[in-house]
Amino acid sequence: MSRLEFLFADSLGEGIVHAFTTRSGGVSEGPYASLNLTWSRGDDKDHVSENRARVARALGVTRLVFANQVHADTVLKADGPPEGWSVGEGDALITNQSGFALCTQVADCVPVLLHDPVNHAIAAIHSGWRSTVKNITARTIEAMGEVYGSRAENLRAAIGPAISKANYRVGPEVLEAFEGLFGTLDEPLIGPKDAEGGAGLDVAEAVYRQLLSAGVAQDRISRIRACTFADEDRFFSSRRAARDGHAGQFGGQCGIIALKQPAGSGG
Repeated sequence: MSRLEFLFADSLGEGIVHAFTTRSGGVSEGPYASLNLTWSRGDDKDHVSENRARVARALGVTRLVFANQVHADTVLKADGPPEGWSVGEGDALITNQSGFALCTQVADCVPVLLHDPVNHAIAAIHSGWRSTVKNITARTIEAMGEVYGSRAENLRAAIGPAISKANYRVGPEVLEAFEGLFGTLDEPLIGPKDAEGGAGLDVAEAVYRQLLSAGVAQDRISRIRACTFADEDRFFSSRRAARDGHAGQFGGQCGIIALKQPAGSGG
């Protein structure tokens, strides 16, 4: 049996536990092998539940908490674990409660974790290209400010593994949407345009710039640059599943963050 493998960021500071999961260490089979953490793509729910339980035990949290992600910009506040797995429909979760972990599910999209060490609040964000155009990262920072008093300059941020520009060709309509955000798109954001006007797009780079624009300090942002499409042994990928003839049947990894419980609180 393969062992759990987590990736960690060096920017999030103390007082939290976090991880970016990989494919290793689960019980799922076929296109979901092995540590699939999402059941929205047809995997056996018992397998997914076991995978989630293994991750929770390894990280020392009581529960993993999710959102029903819809590629929008809704930010959900989690005051405690829901009765089921999901807090509701949205693409970002925030909390200032300890013990349970916020999860963002991805399989090429950009996972973002935020930590406010001053007000002891956290966030997990799912930023695909549509949510990036809607600037869900800035909306999440605004929500943390409104609810918890968080200030962008105090935040620490981590961008997890996502599909790279080299493997993420988008059409001209997507590029136009990003031009509306960033103006003329420069080389770090896109590759050379093809005959149809499309190009490779680095959504994680766009998210990084949005963090900076929102006021997060550059030295408090880390980015894990692994490509989910290219590294088949370690990551699930929606684009790779389509290329390989099983579009819609693929697993998902997660960015996970939780506040540590205060000493002496039990649990």
